[in-house]
Parts: sequence; C-alpha cells; structure tokens
Amino acid sequence: MNIKLLFDVDYDLEITGIETDNRRVKAGDLFVCIKGYTVDGHQFAKAAEDAGAVAIVGEHLVEGVTIPQIIVKDTKVELPRLAHLMFGKPTEKLELFGLTGTNGKTTSAYILEHLLTGFEGHVGYIGTNGIRYADTFLEPKNTTPEPLSLQRTFYDMVEAGVRNVAIEVSSHALELHRVDYCQFKVALFTNLTPEHLDFHPTMDEYFEAKYKLFTMLKRDGYGIINIDDVYGKKIVERLEKDGISYYTFAINTEADFRALDVKMTTSGTTFTLATPEGTYPVKTPLLGIFNVHNVLGAMASAYSAGMPLQQVVDLIATLTPVDGRMELINEGQDFTVIVDYAHTPDGVEKVLEFVNDIKKNSVKVVIGCPGDRDRTKRPVIAKLSVDYADDVIFTTDDPHSENPVDILNEMTEGIDQQTYEVIVDRIKAIEAAINKAKKNDIVLIAGRGHEKLQYWKNGNIELDDREVAKTILRKRLNIG
Repeated sequence: MNIKLLFDVDYDLEITGIETDNRRVKAGDLFVCIKGYTVDGHQFAKAAEDAGAVAIVGEHLVEGVTIPQIIVKDTKVELPRLAHLMFGKPTEKLELFGLTGTNGKTTSAYILEHLLTGFEGHVGYIGTNGIRYADTFLEPKNTTPEPLSLQRTFYDMVEAGVRNVAIEVSSHALELHRVDYCQFKVALFTNLTPEHLDFHPTMDEYFEAKYKLFTMLKRDGYGIINIDDVYGKKIVERLEKDGISYYTFAINTEADFRALDVKMTTSGTTFTLATPEGTYPVKTPLLGIFNVHNVLGAMASAYSAGMPLQQVVDLIATLTPVDGRMELINEGQDFTVIVDYAHTPDGVEKVLEFVNDIKKNSVKVVIGCPGDRDRTKRPVIAKLSVDYADDVIFTTDDPHSENPVDILNEMTEGIDQQTYEVIVDRIKAIEAAINKAKKNDIVLIAGRGHEKLQYWKNGNIELDDREVAKTILRKRLNIG
C-alpha cells in the first residue's frame, strides 16, 4: 500500500505491513511508536529501522533515525485507523455483535455465538476465552485485542468466510481506542457494578466508557439493554435522546424481552419468554438467575438481527454449558462441585445467592482475589463469602506481582477468624474443601473459572481449577 493512502505526504513509499513491536518488524513495514504503561515505543524506533522498517509514526521526532518520520498527536488514536486501512476495512464486510458490561460478557457472547450459527456463514468469537472462527482457535491475551491484532483478526475472519462476530468489548478497549473504526450491528449491555476503578476513577466515568459502544452502532443497528440494572435505564434514556433503536430485557421489570416463571435446579433453568410477538417456553442448561439475563440479552440480539423467535428458542435448547462459568464438575460424587469465574463483588454475590437458593445442605466456598487489581474489592468479596457460605477457605487467586499472603491479609482484615480458614496453596485449598464435603453439600470454587495458568511475579504455572477438582474427586472416590 502506498503511504499516500495512509498519510498526506509528498513522497511515494510502499508499505507492506504495520508493526508496534520492533522485534516483529520486517522489511517494508511501517513502525508505529506506542507509549505503553512501562515501555515507550519511541525508544525502539532505531531498532525498527535497522530491522527493515521504511517509515516511523510517532508523537515526536526520534534522533538518529534516518527514514521518514510522520508525527501525529496520539499514536494510540492513529493505530486503529492505519490497521483498518491496511487490512482493507475488514469490519465493513462483517456484522459485529459487541457485548459490554461488568459481568456476563463472556457467557452472553458464548450464547450469542451459538445463536449466530442460525445465520449464513461462519461465526467468529473474540473475548476472554480466546479467538474462535472456522477451524481456528487462538489463546487470549486481552478480553479485546489491541487494534493491530484485532483488525488482522477481522481480516483473517473475512478470508475464512466468517459473516457474524460476537466480540466482548471491555471498557479498557473503548477508552484505549482498540475498537475505533468498528461499526456494530448490535451493542449489548449486561450490567455495571464497581470494577476497574483503578483505571476509571469514578463510576460515572466507567459508565461513559461503556456508552461509547452505543455510539459505534450502524444506522440499522440496535442497542440491547438490561433494564433490571440502574445503568441500563440510564442507557435507554441516552439512546432515546440520541435516536438510537433498542430492545430491552429484564426479569423484574416490564421489558421487550422478559423472563417469567423462572425455575432453577442444579441441572438447568426454565422460564417463559414474554415478547411483543407472544410467549415461548425456554429451557437452558445454564445455572443461575444471572444467566437468565445473559440468555435474554443474547436472544434479543439475535432477534434484532433478523432471526425468527422460534428459531432463537430452538437454538437455546441445544446450548451446552460455558467453560468455567457455573461449570459442574461431576465424577459421580454425592455432592455438587461448581467452578465459576466470579471475581467481582457483584458476580460473587450473584453466584452465592444462586447456590443458597438451591442448596440442600451446606455451602463451601474456595475463593481469593487477584493481585495488581482493585484492592478495595478484596474485603468486600471476603465479607460476602462469609455472609453467604457455611464454610469459607480463602486462598491464592492470580497474585501477579504481589505477595499472596498480603492479598489474603487485606481480604480478611476485620473479619471474625472463626468464620473462615486460610490456605495459601490453591490446590490444597480445593482439596480441603472437597474432602470436607458431605452428601448434598455444594462446593463452589470461584474466581478463576476457565483459566489454565496462575500468574506469578516470577513466572506462570499451570493450574486449572476444573482439572484440580476432578483429580481430587477421583482420588477421594478411588477412581483410576
């Protein structure tokens, strides 16, 4: 691509690719200097030139660089535009279904991915659980990839015959311009509760970050809004003012898509779906009232894109559980073991409310808090755990750069020591909970869900809560 198609310059130059990492630069590439949290890409401009870059895009001139330098105000803003153009505007050939909110994005995206198989063409998914399309699976790095990786992924999806994409859109992605130059067919809002307040100073700023997704809707696009959430009602008010089409969903409030007569067991959920077109019986293997909200939002999204309601309901009936989201671990034991990703106060409370609603005996919880994240939620999660569960073991989550003992001390500060136990080693904590379980107990292992690695300062270790639980259960039951 000629550089004149990217910038208003008076010279000709052929650009064969774009890179932000000098270690990946190839001959003919355009190198974009990005200022990160710990590293400034301008420091590597000369190394990029030495690797074959033909031009540099930066926020200031870099001494010693002899190839053309193009100066822009903000390279983070410029990068998605360049990637969008370089990969041939791939999002214009896709229907994007964006999902945002504090909790429920991954499950809602998983449900929606399943529903989108009812349309023509392959379906793509981008989010916490990775990138999936056709026969391709890529491990996740961020919930929403960086713009260069994202636009490249969209290009690859188009080449593979993908037509519809369910993509989790985090508030970080919206604030950091990762999804600029994306236009969405659907923007789904799940809920908003305190989270990432180390990044967003206030809830109002967190809300405004989320609302940006709705400003990226196509003219024929729809907002899909959970109005059981107070911020969902605020979004509806804003959509009305901005003249944007939308559907609402709820359980406790009159809405376009509402779940009535909800019944839950440890094997699944049933409810009656009330819509403007009538009522429909719905059955899903997903557990918990929060997953009713997730199902409603996904169903409304598919309907808004043109799928008949009966087809939507039929596809929901063929859904399978989501990895690491209220996932039942069953090795034939006479008690219930559930692994879930709940790691925010709201998510933890909703999961604990559900297990208490269905319990026949005691509830045991294994839980921790991650390092290098919002520290204010640590004592809140600990207090919720001891309030709702009969037996609580606090343990290590993903400590990252922090000492896990320090994290656990912050969690338990001010809590009666007789109401919990601390076992720093997560495997031993899970083993203790399972070995103490009696008939009809529920053991909830919360916080990490589908994750297969535990993140430590000096390196990561393999640790999958589901596999750990299975191994311990088999040992207890003398299986294998």
